[in-house]
Amino acid sequence: MTALSVEVHDEMLDINEPHAYDESIQSMQFHEYTGQTQGNNNMIGHPIRIEINLQDVYCLPSKSYISIKGQLCQQDNTEYAAATEITLINNAIMYLFTEIKYDLGSTTIEKLTSPGQTTSMLCYLSHPDDFSTSAGLKYCWSKDTTNNAISAEFTGSVGAPAAGYTPTRNAGYNQGFATRRGLLFSAAPRGSFSFIIPLSHIFGFAEYKKLIYGEKHLLTLTRGSDTLALHRAHGVADGKVNLSHISWHMPQIEMSPEYLSGMRALIEQKIVVPIAFRARTSEQITLTQTMQFAWRLSVTGGVEKPRYIIIGFQTAKSDTQEENPAVFDNLNLVNAYVTLNSERYPVHDNITSFATNDYAKLYDMFDNFKKDYYGIDSLVGGTQVNFAAYRSLYPILVFDVRKQNERLKSGVTDIQVRFSFGANVPANTNAYAVIISDRFFKMSSDGRNMRVISL
Repeated sequence: MTALSVEVHDEMLDINEPHAYDESIQSMQFHEYTGQTQGNNNMIGHPIRIEINLQDVYCLPSKSYISIKGQLCQQDNTEYAAATEITLINNAIMYLFTEIKYDLGSTTIEKLTSPGQTTSMLCYLSHPDDFSTSAGLKYCWSKDTTNNAISAEFTGSVGAPAAGYTPTRNAGYNQGFATRRGLLFSAAPRGSFSFIIPLSHIFGFAEYKKLIYGEKHLLTLTRGSDTLALHRAHGVADGKVNLSHISWHMPQIEMSPEYLSGMRALIEQKIVVPIAFRARTSEQITLTQTMQFAWRLSVTGGVEKPRYIIIGFQTAKSDTQEENPAVFDNLNLVNAYVTLNSERYPVHDNITSFATNDYAKLYDMFDNFKKDYYGIDSLVGGTQVNFAAYRSLYPILVFDVRKQNERLKSGVTDIQVRFSFGANVPANTNAYAVIISDRFFKMSSDGRNMRVISL
């Protein structure tokens, strides 16, 4: 019979408890790797490849990061005037690429299309609100508070105020825009920037916290247009982004002699090491101008199990720098649900009306993600997005599909998302999806080297 209670004692009584210390790692040094040339960093459609060949080296990809330097400037490569209302959008570095792929050996571990929208949606779901005002800016992350390219917090506050001036708060003021612009326009030359992007910001593979030995690592970033990465006020001339330097910083690990000999002995035994993580797959589709829409998503069956499906909508945000692709639209959504084969999530209709502020259930699904995915209670740390901003700027849909019928676990063959809208979808509207799935590989030793192979 299971005991209903167990007696414990306070740890202050453990006076004989030995001191714990860790000297297994002698050093962890970051080594910088670049592509063959930096000359093609601004060529649209060009794949920027950074290759790391590590034959007899232990590295830790989960702690690696990308360093990117460049400058926002005018089309003729000159600086903007100091008062110009233009800057990089939130999470702009990811919007400069159309695809980012990570290969380990000859195996593609993870690939993201539309990495800007994909990583933005995930960060709005996962980071605390003060991330924008603390560490986030090193990623070029400072969340928008409105959808405007306005950096003046008070009307008439540019320059020296006239006599009798009474400050009036500007309703269109965008704190995130102002913060990012302030950073770039305080540099010399004006518009210069240097950001670092952790691998964990891009790939779910960064959840795999173990060492990788003797494999080739290949990171491929496909350069896209500058338009998605910039936000300007009406009347300001279009800008451009010149990327001067892109590198990948990979930590290399040196173990103490006893741990190193033990690791080598394992490799000589031709072991098979499982690799499991929650992978991110992204998709994009242009919606038809109707009130009903069904979208069939792709995911590998068998060894890959979908756990979350995340959706965001954007209308006419990709063709002009006057729009901001870091925010999303609610499209007057009325109902949405996911089907895995014949299983529906959620099982009942969730009727929504953004016009009458009837969207609390959708926000609750959004807000629960951080607690369910990371195990962080809402009392400890909230999300980036408050209830009002969810409707106007970040109406991101989150479907939790972790609890699945046993017959689905043998291999998902059909995943669909079905939408109902209160009016016809506007022209030039895209939907973006992130599918978070359990993904499995294995790393096999031949007695000398390790190789990643698919299950």
